[in-house]
Amino acid sequence: MSPRRAALSALVALMAVHIGCTLVALAAYSHRIGLVTHDGSGFLVELLDAVVPLRDLLPAVLWLLPVTLLVTFVALGWWAARRNARPDDERLSKAAWTAGIAAVLLNPLAVARYASATARGGEYMRTVQAEITLLVLAAAVATTISALAVARVVRRSDTANPASRRMRVDDLPAGTAGRE
Repeated sequence: MSPRRAALSALVALMAVHIGCTLVALAAYSHRIGLVTHDGSGFLVELLDAVVPLRDLLPAVLWLLPVTLLVTFVALGWWAARRNARPDDERLSKAAWTAGIAAVLLNPLAVARYASATARGGEYMRTVQAEITLLVLAAAVATTISALAVARVVRRSDTANPASRRMRVDDLPAGTAGRE
């Protein structure tokens, strides 16, 4: 597998795992609120909990996220080390940098706020449910936007022909260039 394909595959895997982790975390959060307050947590959450218990699924998904992040960093490092040309138009846009910085800041904040809310009990969890949900979703969106921007740069870098790789007419043999 080429470094470019490995980097793109790792970025797609990171986005999928982060979105899956977000959905499982929010489902577990809603399920726990429903258990403590005896209100129930909704059909989809109850169905997911019946198929795979959320208390077992959440730790597995939370361990999968750092592993995927590590694999993505390794794949991007491999791609960056193997690149030959570095044209100036391959820089990330300001929006991509902003999304990346937001992802770096929002992910630990969302995890800390989520852990704090679940440690205090169901009634407190209900009062901060909208805040936690928005924070976790914002972290997932920022990570996805940032990963898509990096994937765009990775994809564009090897598909564009830099000036150093272009073949000139002078480089062709005489018969193929139309000269006799």
